[in-house]
Amino acid sequence: MMNKKRNLQFGLNKYVKLNGKIKEYLVSEINFVNLLGDHEDDIITGRQELAENLLEQITKWEEE
Repeated sequence: MMNKKRNLQFGLNKYVKLNGKIKEYLVSEINFVNLLGDHEDDIITGRQELAENLLEQITKWEEE
């Protein structure tokens, strides 16, 4: 029973750390694009939109 509890705790801790790193990366991606200021590059705009939408979706999943 203790091994199952430890394994579950270990898995949960890994998930929390990974989730935090993903969110941190997405926020840094948004900030980077914002620092560039006005731009007309579709790739840059797409990166920003993707990061924003992923953060929004992660928040929705966390609230479920």
